[in-house]
Amino acid sequence: MTMLHYPKDRDPSFDAFRGLAIIAVVAIHAIPWRSYWDYRILVYRQLLDFAVPAFIFISGYWSSKKTLQSFKDYKKFLARRLARVLIPYFFWSFIFLGRAAMKSDDIDMYGMVLKLLTGGASFHFYFVVMITQFYLMTPVLQYVGRRRYGNETIFLLNIVYLSFLYHYRLHNHWFLEYPYYLVHSPFFGWTIFYQIGLWMGNNDDKNFISRNERIFILPAIIVSLLVAGIEAINILSKYNNLEFAVCALKYSSFLYSICVILGFIFIREYFKCWPKLLITLGNYSFGIYLIHTIILNRVVSIIPKSNIISSFQPLYELTVILMTISICLVVIWISRKLLPRPIYSKVLGF
Repeated sequence: MTMLHYPKDRDPSFDAFRGLAIIAVVAIHAIPWRSYWDYRILVYRQLLDFAVPAFIFISGYWSSKKTLQSFKDYKKFLARRLARVLIPYFFWSFIFLGRAAMKSDDIDMYGMVLKLLTGGASFHFYFVVMITQFYLMTPVLQYVGRRRYGNETIFLLNIVYLSFLYHYRLHNHWFLEYPYYLVHSPFFGWTIFYQIGLWMGNNDDKNFISRNERIFILPAIIVSLLVAGIEAINILSKYNNLEFAVCALKYSSFLYSICVILGFIFIREYFKCWPKLLITLGNYSFGIYLIHTIILNRVVSIIPKSNIISSFQPLYELTVILMTISICLVVIWISRKLLPRPIYSKVLGF
């Protein structure tokens, strides 16, 4: 795979960060659900929780580069951003919903429309609905961020919302019956990361991390990861709530993700030669995100259940991750070679 030509509004360091994030996404979905009852796997899962916050942060960073001083600017911004994510989203959602309908021999039109509008066609599509809300809210978030204590207010509101989630997810069993995507889709659960992206993108000339603070970045990442692991174990052991234990919408996971983002900001100041594979994965990340669950399920189905790979969790996960990402890369690369650009880019999201 060769590197793509970089336009002025792209940065290879951010594509490399996207590459790491999409690897983490595939790794999350490669973990068998039953394995989370092993506390070692549960702690390992926390290591991957930076993925969604990283994508949100990157979106906020590049959204800050768009001038939105008039309604015309806003419409142009929305037209480009929403077309980029929603056309492929609807295309692949119809694929997922069609497959599900054929398997069940039951076509529930109301249910299909609801899932289409809320990201429920597949469990991971909530991200598209959520990022769409951020694009719609960008002028408001930019305006508030420029006000005195605006960023602090947004952060506080996000923390308050997390408190609401803690209360209802830990103490109300009926909340567990809510579909996964309805819990994760609302943008206000993740606003901190988009706002950090907007703020950093608007202040590129500033040195966010002083020399004295740099030595604390790695320890902060490690400590926050350990705290996230301890919190996850406590949620699982005390409340028997596996869904929340592995969820990234936790205080400790937010702290860890912020530390990882700060680590990236620090590294990109000094590291100029990013691995081409990571950059390629970053360029292909949206396409991988859209199709990886289809391929991952096929990969899992062909791995024998009784061999050494299946019995040794780290080897099993590494095999699934490598095979899934490799096949995704080949599918996207072939699509880009054989199909017209409007098809593979605007429709398929490749």
